[in-house]
Amino acid sequence: MKRDVIVRRLAHCLIALAPLYFLLPEHLPVVGLKRWVLLIAFIVAIGAFDAWRRSKGITFLGLRPHERKAIASYAWAAAGVTFVLWLITQDIATASLVSMAFVDPFAGELRSRYGNRSWLIASSGIVYLALAFSVMALWGDHTIAQSLILSLVGAGIAIPSELIKVRYLDDDFTMLVFPAIAMSMTAVGL
Repeated sequence: MKRDVIVRRLAHCLIALAPLYFLLPEHLPVVGLKRWVLLIAFIVAIGAFDAWRRSKGITFLGLRPHERKAIASYAWAAAGVTFVLWLITQDIATASLVSMAFVDPFAGELRSRYGNRSWLIASSGIVYLALAFSVMALWGDHTIAQSLILSLVGAGIAIPSELIKVRYLDDDFTMLVFPAIAMSMTAVGL
C-alpha cells in the first residue's frame, strides 16, 4: 500500500476520537468560554488553512491530486465533524463519527483491492451497522430495538452517501452528516 493511502486511511480512523469533545465541560473553566466555541475555532482554522493551501497550490502526503485546487477532503471532514458534534445528540453523533471513521477507509481499501462489487457494499453496510449499533447500545439512551433501527437507518444512508459522487460535496462530509440527520429524524419518531 502506498504511503499517501496509508496516511489517508489513518487520518480517517482518527475521526473516531472526535467524540472525546463530549467529555469536555460545557463551560471551559480555564478560558471561560463555552465548549462550542472550540468547534467554531476548529472549523475556522481548518478552513483558513485549506484556503491558504489552495491559493498556493500546495499538496502534501495524503492529499489526492485533484485536491490541489479543490477543497480538500480533510476540510470536508472537519465541516462534517463540526456539524455533527454541534447539532446532533451525543449518542447519534458518536455512532456516526465512529462508524464513518472506520467504514470509509475499510470500503476504500476493499474497493482498491477488489473493485466495485456488490458484496463489498454489503460488507461496508454490515460493518457500519455493527459499529453504530455497538455505540448506540452501549452509550445511547435508546432501547436495544431502537438502537438497531437507528443503526439500520444510519447504515442505509451512509453507504450510498459514500458511493454516490456529488460534484461539490465530498463523501467525508456526506458520510457523517446525512446518516446523523437521518438517525436523528428517525429517533424523534421512536
